[in-house]
Amino acid sequence: MVSFHSRYVSGEPDDVWRDLRDLGLRVFDTPYREDAEAVAREFADRARRNVETLVERLHAQGFRAEVNDDEGTPCPAHVPPSPGAPALADWLEETFAPFPMTVSAWIRQVGDVWLVGELPGWPSSVLADPLVVQLECAEQGGSRSYYEAEHEAYLEDTVRQDAGIAFQLDYAPDELHKANISGDAPYGIDVPGLGIDGKVGPTIWFVDDLNTAFAAGGFPGALWEEGYQDPPAGLRESLAAGLLRL
Repeated sequence: MVSFHSRYVSGEPDDVWRDLRDLGLRVFDTPYREDAEAVAREFADRARRNVETLVERLHAQGFRAEVNDDEGTPCPAHVPPSPGAPALADWLEETFAPFPMTVSAWIRQVGDVWLVGELPGWPSSVLADPLVVQLECAEQGGSRSYYEAEHEAYLEDTVRQDAGIAFQLDYAPDELHKANISGDAPYGIDVPGLGIDGKVGPTIWFVDDLNTAFAAGGFPGALWEEGYQDPPAGLRESLAAGLLRL
């Protein structure tokens, strides 16, 4: 039987994700785990290359990443994993077992991404749900203390637990808050996980959400009611050109 990893690198990523997700929690068992972890590492390597390419292209366009505040404070578009990233991933895997392999691999290999900011020629980029994945938040001293406090509050909230509401590992503001507009709850991944990949809310897989973002050059949304306007012709396509399918 051909390994999942071999199939993944040979050009079958969508089929591999389908088959691995179908395994559910069995993916953590001995017959599958090593192979599945190799797929997760390959996924993160591709994601890292996509992020670096995308940020380089945006900077060439004059992009400046900014905090979503009234001052437009500059910030990095990409912060690689800090030396503390493996320890954070280890703690998350232990605390929220079974923890999605894709999320752990992202923390260890990709780092934090923040494409909210000012892009000359396209003022509406902040209204296009720019790609944000901040799981380590190394620039702010790391996320473990935040996750610990949120998890403690969750454990004390019997109403949420009795209702079957999972703990959510927040990683990005929602599309409105990215544009400094009052909105909804942050994007997050439910943990403990269901298998190799993380669920973003009830219906979307983490990897699928990322593929949608990369296919749109990092800007997959459109807040029309907030004044969104399409980018210059070909901009999204030029940003997305050649990015790897995860």
